[in-house]
Amino acid sequence: MRASTSGGPPDVWLQLEADALVSLTCQRCLAPVATPLVVDRWFRFVADEATAEAQDDGCEEDLLALEPRPNLLDVLEDELLMELPLVPMHEVCPASVLAGLSASADGGDQDAPPPRNPFAALAKLKK
Repeated sequence: MRASTSGGPPDVWLQLEADALVSLTCQRCLAPVATPLVVDRWFRFVADEATAEAQDDGCEEDLLALEPRPNLLDVLEDELLMELPLVPMHEVCPASVLAGLSASADGGDQDAPPPRNPFAALAKLKK
């Protein structure tokens, strides 16, 4: 509970804190990358959705309506999802992955058969 800025009864507030480490796929090397997610948000509760909508533009804090009762696990999930990076990547990708990629780009595996052309079957139909 915090004192109301309008001089009325105290407002109900919620502090949501989360600190998690999730494994995502690096978009450069496709190896797992441990990504920290940290959430520290304050929410002020208001009576209902109409009140939240009316006050939303004029206040800096995030608002939650008491009715209908919010599912706090859903609120936590939404906050963690918003903390996910747009493109997860290592600061520096592991050298072993990069070395394997450069060897295959140089044609390092001479014993491998040439890749199949996916349009070869279409060329046969054309004849």
